[in-house]
Parts: sequence; C-alpha cells; structure tokens
Amino acid sequence: MTPEKLHDFVSWLSSQVDHLTSTINDAHEKQNPGREAQCEGMRDAFMRCLNKLTKE
Repeated sequence: MTPEKLHDFVSWLSSQVDHLTSTINDAHEKQNPGREAQCEGMRDAFMRCLNKLTKE
C-alpha cells in the first residue's frame, strides 16, 4: 500500500472511531444496550486495525 493510501485509510478509520464513539454515547443515553454493544464491537475492531497500522 502506498504511503498516501495508508494515510487515507488511517484517517478514515479514525473518523469511523470518532463517529462510533459518539453513537455509543448516544445509545447509552437512550438506554439502547443492543446498539451500544454493536457499536462498541465495531469501534474496538477499528481501533485494533489502527493500532496495527500505526505501529508499522
């Protein structure tokens, strides 16, 4: 992967993590545990990917 594409991908993943964190907070406030758990799983997966990509 070219450095430019890697940067774009990392930026996209970061924006998804931010969006999911906001969605998790909203689901928590609205007492929607199913949505909260689903988004937490997605966020955690994206964060694992980010960690692997930024350590290289």
